[in-house]
Amino acid sequence: MKQRKWSPLLTLFSVIGGFVGFFVGEYMLSRWGGSLHEIVLMGLYFGQFALFVGLFCLVAEMISPELNGRNWRLRYAGDGWKFLVPATLVMLFVAGALFQLLYGLQFVGKQAPRDYVLVLDKSESMVQNDPDKQSLQAAKSLIGRMNGGNRVALFTFNEDTQLVSPLTSLKSSGAREELQSRLDKFGEPVGMTDIGKALTTVMDELKKEGAASSKAAVILISDGYSDVNTAQVLAPYLEAGIPVHTVGIDGSQVEGIELLQRIAGETNASFHDVKSADQITGAFEQIYASEQQWNLVSERLGPAASDNFHGILRVALILLIGTLIGLSLGIIFDNRHLALSFAIGGTIAGLIAGLVLELSLPGTSIPAFYRAVAAVTLAFVLSLATLIIPVNNNDSNPGLRAGSRQKARPGASSRLGDRSSQLPGKQFR
Repeated sequence: MKQRKWSPLLTLFSVIGGFVGFFVGEYMLSRWGGSLHEIVLMGLYFGQFALFVGLFCLVAEMISPELNGRNWRLRYAGDGWKFLVPATLVMLFVAGALFQLLYGLQFVGKQAPRDYVLVLDKSESMVQNDPDKQSLQAAKSLIGRMNGGNRVALFTFNEDTQLVSPLTSLKSSGAREELQSRLDKFGEPVGMTDIGKALTTVMDELKKEGAASSKAAVILISDGYSDVNTAQVLAPYLEAGIPVHTVGIDGSQVEGIELLQRIAGETNASFHDVKSADQITGAFEQIYASEQQWNLVSERLGPAASDNFHGILRVALILLIGTLIGLSLGIIFDNRHLALSFAIGGTIAGLIAGLVLELSLPGTSIPAFYRAVAAVTLAFVLSLATLIIPVNNNDSNPGLRAGSRQKARPGASSRLGDRSSQLPGKQFR
């Protein structure tokens, strides 16, 4: 006979576990995002989330065993602690890592750049269009969040081009601080603008460093215009497959904006027209993020933002994450009927969470909020699984482990409490 069950305490504790998992996940994203490989990061993200949800659900059932019964608490709850880490942290780490590997595949053969060259306009017009030197702050912020495997070079330009720092590895925090300190010595903007000369000088430096390859990318910001023979200047960039991302500040000459758009378009890169200087940091970070591997809980940027294939794939993979978290609860409780119910409920919860992420993340300035909504929704809906999907109640504790059950004696009650009084010692269910 199937019966609908619900434990209000388990629902409350599951939601609390979802909140804890969300906050720990956000710390991971802010602390290790860009420095830890996305595959490992997503494995840890979903592994710890499942761990906290499973932990709080286990505690709830030990306090008030509405789903498993009091005999489970007396005889088998201890096994739940043994299964907790393997069934949640380990299983979801493996699943999260595998799913991120699938989601991060880019079938056009795109490779994330290793080397970045920041080219900053220091012509006199920047005094008016960037009076607080937000372009420098944006460069410092970007250097601070880049992957430790990246190298960065810094150039400034007016009618001449100055090498502020050659390609420098970011493996150590000291290297980041050194690069940022060099930007602090930036003098007052003076002179005219020569974008063509700047790009030619940058390419010469990349060839000198042996970095003129598709593993490099250029980010150039300017508010001016100069005559540029784009066919000639951009030819080596096209040959090497190096994108030149450009940022134009609102208030620039119309010809200058058109030039920056043309440079970005011809090198298969992105152009960003910022309305005010305080938006430069966001533009720089968006350019960097669009070049990196995508992860399952963050926004896809650039051309990938409207990629329907990866949109559907994200929803499907989060759905499977929900299914596995539900299954993990069944393993913790060692109950195949609950495992089926929670797996179905987790599938529904994962579908909703995946849709929340896919439909809400694009273009939002508060991605953490929608990750929180997705996390709490998944934990909440999952906890209602046994209320939505009836549980077979012929045996209150049907175990998951193969060969664990023994046939009841003739006339014996099918309930574990009656059976346990007839069988000597502890048995696997």
